[in-house]
Amino acid sequence: MRKTIAILLEILPVISAPIAYLLVISDYNSPLIRAVIGITFLMAFLGFVFFLIGRKLAKEDKAVRILGIFDCLATLFIVAIYVIAIFSFGL
Repeated sequence: MRKTIAILLEILPVISAPIAYLLVISDYNSPLIRAVIGITFLMAFLGFVFFLIGRKLAKEDKAVRILGIFDCLATLFIVAIYVIAIFSFGL
């Protein structure tokens, strides 16, 4: 049971990062899309938190370890998007 919860929690940021990116570059713009972008960015940015929770629940599982790496990559991806945005504004 703990392994399943850990895997489900660690999949959230891994799925949220590409969804956020695809919604940002899409031509669709509505309040609902902006809300989904905000939620997915937050979930992907907090990937390291999900990594820590997953390791606490099931640290011996190989799937949790691999998803933990992807969680950290999702966080780095969101940070990179913000860095690119800052440089594009010339700040």
